[in-house]
Amino acid sequence: MINLLPPDHAAAIRYGRQNTVLRKWLIGMVAGVVGLGLIMLSGWFYIHRQASSLQQNINVTNAQLSAQNLAKVQADAKEITGDIRVINQVLGSEIRFSDLIQAIGQDMPPGAILGSLSLSNVSGALDLTASAKDTASAAQVAANLSDPKNGLFSNVDVINVNCTTTVPPTTYPCTTLLKALFSPTVKTKFLSVPTENHT
Repeated sequence: MINLLPPDHAAAIRYGRQNTVLRKWLIGMVAGVVGLGLIMLSGWFYIHRQASSLQQNINVTNAQLSAQNLAKVQADAKEITGDIRVINQVLGSEIRFSDLIQAIGQDMPPGAILGSLSLSNVSGALDLTASAKDTASAAQVAANLSDPKNGLFSNVDVINVNCTTTVPPTTYPCTTLLKALFSPTVKTKFLSVPTENHT
């Protein structure tokens, strides 16, 4: 087949066809860019909406937890856990109260005697009662037991001193109630002696 078209006209037709193909590619690329922009914009709106919804849920949950006083519950649970740990430690120990009573008895001042003692708090406090001839002797009991030289208690508080008169009069008419906190050395010496495991 013989092409009788002038060369310039043939080139114009060829370039026109190429321009049409390029125009289609450009339109396709523009449509793709617009589509990607719409996808990104819709994704941003979706993420923003989800973030707002999650933040609202967090605020509602925090308000509910605050209303339920979660901080106090957590503090109580932590305290109970610590107490249980100490109880297990005490139960797994050989508590030598006989040695402890002798050590406390040696620190009793003249005119006072040890009445009773009981472990009142698993954190290491001890309730003691002592009988004394007078209020001065009762107060001296607390002073002697809290003396750092003895190394028994780090703190001793007098809870109550009660003096009564009876007929016939008793030798020790005054009774004092004390709360004492063990010193670390006493815990090691009297409350942390491991028992032997028999298998």
